[in-house]
Amino acid sequence: MEISFAKNGNWCEKLTQAYSFRFTETPDFTQKEDCITTAVNPNHREGFDNISLLSKEKYGVGVCATLHCQFDDVGCPEIILVENLEDCADGAVRYGACFETVLWKNGINVWRHYRDDGKCHWHLRLGLTYPVAEATTHELTVQVQEQALSITLNGQNTVLRTEDLPERFHIGITACEGIVRLYDLKIEA
Repeated sequence: MEISFAKNGNWCEKLTQAYSFRFTETPDFTQKEDCITTAVNPNHREGFDNISLLSKEKYGVGVCATLHCQFDDVGCPEIILVENLEDCADGAVRYGACFETVLWKNGINVWRHYRDDGKCHWHLRLGLTYPVAEATTHELTVQVQEQALSITLNGQNTVLRTEDLPERFHIGITACEGIVRLYDLKIEA
């Protein structure tokens, strides 16, 4: 599945907009000619929009997602795997447990999020520290392997062992913590 985030792209029909249970805010992306972007948001506790877009269907081992994106300052484009989506009383779709592969100016992090008894908490699984250029288009790829995530940024690959990957999950993207521009996403099963 190839998804375009350009003005005449197909992202609205292909993906479900969702939010982490960590936040009550439900902002929308800002549509630009060639991408969608997040914005400064004084009404959001982080000061910026925090929005996810997830596949409507679930995938498993073998799925591969490739994202073309940019960020400014501390903006974080992510590829995420979400086990379950929940329709909430306020009309928003939310999720708790997930894996986040986060690109930011200081490298790549992988976080494992949990939700127990209505509380959200998370654990850093991987922190690769190296400079990543802002305002530059990057290609981030995550391929789900048997008990591992293969992560590639601009041709540089690393593999993270992840024995607690869910068997089936929604795959998609999150834009958070700053200005993020999303151009396209390819999901291959």
